[in-house]
Amino acid sequence: MDYAVIKKLIEEDIIDFDKMLIKNYKKIGLSEIEAFLLIELHNQRKKGITFISPTKLVKKLTVSEEKLLQTLDGLIKKKYLVIRLVKQDKNKETEDFSLDNTVSKLIEVYKNQIKQEVTKSDKIFESIEEEVVDLLENQFQKQLKPLEIELIQKWISEDNYTVDEIKRATLDAIKANKSSISYVDGVLMKRSKNKGKPKKTKYNTEKSEALKTFFDSWEKK
Repeated sequence: MDYAVIKKLIEEDIIDFDKMLIKNYKKIGLSEIEAFLLIELHNQRKKGITFISPTKLVKKLTVSEEKLLQTLDGLIKKKYLVIRLVKQDKNKETEDFSLDNTVSKLIEVYKNQIKQEVTKSDKIFESIEEEVVDLLENQFQKQLKPLEIELIQKWISEDNYTVDEIKRATLDAIKANKSSISYVDGVLMKRSKNKGKPKKTKYNTEKSEALKTFFDSWEKK
């Protein structure tokens, strides 16, 4: 799913930023105190407060002000937290902070999880068709229709697509936020055409003419 969409869903509290961070903070290289500080900053921003007050933050967290400042400095250096000055009316500047980089890192964690789920499976299937149907139903979160299953059978029996090729096309569909079998089919067709095109060989015309002259003179001898 597109980053801008995820960010909007977080801003509107449809996706819980706090839960995402608590579940994955170690995976993106954060300590516990860093994670809780970012959660506090996120909640502060939701209230419309865009400047950072260490004095107020200390009251929310059970750390010393010195430790808090060190943690803030570390988050800035690692670019989980970005602070900038924004111009207001009458050339006044106000402090503003962003957690966009943290959101991007969390999205990457989920992308990698989805990739692993798509490419690896411990299930045992009786046929390739069954494996592909299971894959698509799990990733698109819906039961496939009979016509869609027929299309999958065609992929395997007529088009001779491998499971790996279908998995890669499914990943492309997920990245493009397209939960449809027809989109996967389009990706497979496009790759199949590109794969089937022979590479054009470039020839040096000057050398070709030289060889022609050589053989012509050889025949006359």
